[in-house]
Amino acid sequence: MITIQQDALNAALNAVTRASLSKSTLPAFSLVRLDVKRDGALTLSCFNGETAARAITHVMCDDDLSVSVDAQTLKAVVETLTGEIQLSVEENSLLLQNGANRTTMRLIEETIPVIGEESVQTLATLSGSALRSLARVLPFASTDSSRYVLQVMHLAFENDTATAQAADGYSASHVSESLQGTNEPTSVSLPVSFARPLASLVEERDTVQVQSAGSDRYIFQITNAESSKDLTLATATAAENFPSGQIQQLIEAARQDAVALLNLPQARLMQTLRMVNAMGTQNTFIKAVNGTIKMASAETETGQSRNIVEGTASGQDANVWLSAAFLKRAAESCKGELTIKITDEKKPVLVEAGNFTAVIMPMLVEAEQDPFPEDEATAITLPQLDAAPTL
Repeated sequence: MITIQQDALNAALNAVTRASLSKSTLPAFSLVRLDVKRDGALTLSCFNGETAARAITHVMCDDDLSVSVDAQTLKAVVETLTGEIQLSVEENSLLLQNGANRTTMRLIEETIPVIGEESVQTLATLSGSALRSLARVLPFASTDSSRYVLQVMHLAFENDTATAQAADGYSASHVSESLQGTNEPTSVSLPVSFARPLASLVEERDTVQVQSAGSDRYIFQITNAESSKDLTLATATAAENFPSGQIQQLIEAARQDAVALLNLPQARLMQTLRMVNAMGTQNTFIKAVNGTIKMASAETETGQSRNIVEGTASGQDANVWLSAAFLKRAAESCKGELTIKITDEKKPVLVEAGNFTAVIMPMLVEAEQDPFPEDEATAITLPQLDAAPTL
């Protein structure tokens, strides 16, 4: 019999089922496997065909156990219980006892891949806060099924630095963070379907070890001694031809060619973008003129928003049309003050804040006019004067 606290079992179940949630009809992909030996370590494993997840929690036990049951059903049952739970096998069922509650679940004879039996090599170690910071690139990953190579979060580890990149063909982002340690330079493209739950399961005070198990399988071990957290996720790598070098070149070119630098609070930019959205359009006009930042929406049947935004502009006067959705995506990854760098109306725009960088392609909106025509200089016509007589 196994004895475990409900909160510990619920946390472990929530982690492995969220990481490997599957819509597949294959029976094995809907299971959770429970393994425990008399050393008191209960291992819960799930697999959805792409991602394997393993959580380890400590229990009191007087017998070995290895069974598989329906994952979502077990999770739903455990969520209704409180306090101490006892697990045992009764004929062909898993028995859960909690006070007066007694629930049985049918055992399922299916084999699923589990983590822990492979030979691994540690590639890098980073903090949970660093991984969460790197994951800020995820909103920029493509959701277009025809762009498989861009449906990833690309990670690179080199010396004492980790970098993350994502792109969708119209915008891209880049984040760098310090590493606690790395064994050798390497890079990996993680499928978005794996990277998103990974980021959601990592907390600020966790420690994350990145390991490889073969040429295309990567393992992320997430631990926290304070909370006894021991969670491991494994996936096969995605396509390896992610255009990392081209994205970096695009960012560097946009940084070097910028003629106008706009510094403004993130909160003010978000407020202005909400006003643009309220007008029923995504077309956003940004203008730097005489040290002032101006933003406007495209004119619609509803009207037009025109704003002078708190902040400062330096360099030359410049303007550009952008997608409010792409600009909002970048702004949401920033805190405090951010910088927008403009080259001209036909070249990429850079958004930077600390170690976060986003590059956004401009919109070529030929039909739209400058919403701030009063900024244009008006020539003064003077009457022609007769030449003064000479002495």
